[in-house]
Amino acid sequence: MDIFLTKVSDSQHRVRVRRADASEAVAQLSSRSFLRHDLAHLAVEAELPIVRGYWGSVANGAALDGLSIRGPDILLAESLAGPTQTLMRKDADVATFFAVLNRVRPDLITRELAPRIQAHGRQLEGHWRATPYGGEMAVHWHDHRQECGQER
Repeated sequence: MDIFLTKVSDSQHRVRVRRADASEAVAQLSSRSFLRHDLAHLAVEAELPIVRGYWGSVANGAALDGLSIRGPDILLAESLAGPTQTLMRKDADVATFFAVLNRVRPDLITRELAPRIQAHGRQLEGHWRATPYGGEMAVHWHDHRQECGQER
């Protein structure tokens, strides 16, 4: 799936997705409320990988509002995206990323994983900052289902 984030203004951005089946969805959102959280989901879900988190579910046809997404993967994704969003906002160092995320999910967060999540989040935020007004930031969402033994 391809994700396109358009910088509409200082306060608004548009999210458009084009799924593998060529279907599309679009939403305009408050950047203050949603942008960093959506970027945190991208970083967390890609690095773990989480198959049926927010972005994996959207890739599989769920609406962008996320209201229809259920299950253990979204619970895991939310439990880590929330703190990651705050860590990204504070530009936390790797040690803080590890300490906070490991406290939330000590069964998953390792000293190797925390810096990957931090680096991925920083890369996404840098990409967004470099996106001009009216410009579009494109991100490819990799489908992890095959790697994790789940069918399409």
